Amino acid sequence: MIQNLLIIFRYTELIKTLVSRDLQVRYKKSVLGYAWTWLDPLMSMFVFILVFDIILSIKVKHFPVYLLSGLIPWIFFSNSIGGSLNSIAGNAALIKRVYYPREIFPITITLGNLVNMSLSLLILIPIILIYRIEINFNVLFLPISILFLFFISLGFAFFFSCLNVFFRDISYVVPFIIRLWFYLTPIFYVIEGKIPEHYLNIYMILNPLAVILSLFRASLMGYSFPDIKYVCTGFLICVFVLIVGYAFFKKNEDLMVKRI
Repeated sequence: MIQNLLIIFRYTELIKTLVSRDLQVRYKKSVLGYAWTWLDPLMSMFVFILVFDIILSIKVKHFPVYLLSGLIPWIFFSNSIGGSLNSIAGNAALIKRVYYPREIFPITITLGNLVNMSLSLLILIPIILIYRIEINFNVLFLPISILFLFFISLGFAFFFSCLNVFFRDISYVVPFIIRLWFYLTPIFYVIEGKIPEHYLNIYMILNPLAVILSLFRASLMGYSFPDIKYVCTGFLICVFVLIVGYAFFKKNEDLMVKRI
């Protein structure tokens, strides 16, 4: 695996070029361009505020900040997986014409979405200031939560981009799984009071996204950090997903290239 990583490192410039190309293509004919990286989570935030805060009266302190600090990482996660589904099959002509590491394509998709998420996080700054939320040294843990998120997103990107070559139904199944996962993750609700105490351990262990969002909110909103056992378990799961996803991708790489 180390040897594969060194090979990928040699193609750093190509990865940068592909990420830049994908970002330009994504916003090429858009009037607002990169502003959509802010508008997308903001529009989702207003919808959720209307439904859950106003209509259903789900009372969460500083709800817009709480919501955005969950929506922004979730959008990265879902877009990375969804965008990677066709990253191999959609580049069949290029893959068959020139050799370079095929894992570059899901990596490119995930890195492109990481750039978008970084830009999206900027909209949190004025909203945090409006609500007078004190930023403290907890913010230093934000890169750790982003790293966890990147690992698990890239792992799933490797796995599903490969699997979609063999079973095209995956492109229909995965969006359904992501929608279900969305409602099982504390994006617009708090864990306390919603998850029964005797199920909390199972919930936090089986849903690493819940741990990641808790770390995001602890970093940005001063919330208490999740229990260290959840953080350690969440990290191990994220690393496990990355390793297994990459191993599955490399194991089926030759057969995958023949099938596209």
